[in-house]
Amino acid sequence: MLYVRLICALLFALLSGCSHFGEQKAEEQVILEQAGILEKAVDYLKAGNEAASRDLLEMLVGDSARSGVTDEALFRLSILYLADDDSKSTARIQRLLARLKNEFPRSVWTHQAAPLSHYLMDVKNMRERQRELKILRETNLSLTRDNRELKLSIERIKNLDLELEQKIKR
Repeated sequence: MLYVRLICALLFALLSGCSHFGEQKAEEQVILEQAGILEKAVDYLKAGNEAASRDLLEMLVGDSARSGVTDEALFRLSILYLADDDSKSTARIQRLLARLKNEFPRSVWTHQAAPLSHYLMDVKNMRERQRELKILRETNLSLTRDNRELKLSIERIKNLDLELEQKIKR
């Protein structure tokens, strides 16, 4: 009976190790597939096909995060979105770069993304200041109109006052 238990325990240990080995092999296969997709996306970029590259990079970024693949895909995708030049793409780039920084803090791609992140913050601040400046200009224009109207009203009141004085003197 003791031998049966030992054999069962040994078989269980071996089978558990094999399943772990199989999981590790499957994970390595997924990483190799993702690396191939990343390589294809880079090839599309070199050929000038940004749309196809963007699609592949979006797919990689949407998949589970893997160091060496996802970090590069996040960086390259953020660079591709720079061409869009609107507030939505800026927000999207900032989200991608934040994810890169949070999930891969020691990655080479994170270090390369730092200046881009600072630049985007400066652009955001500049846009906010431009909005504030536009509001101030509109307010200034409105106040100038109001000021003109008040001056005209004062002139009318002065004229009425002069007319009233002249009538009183007669």
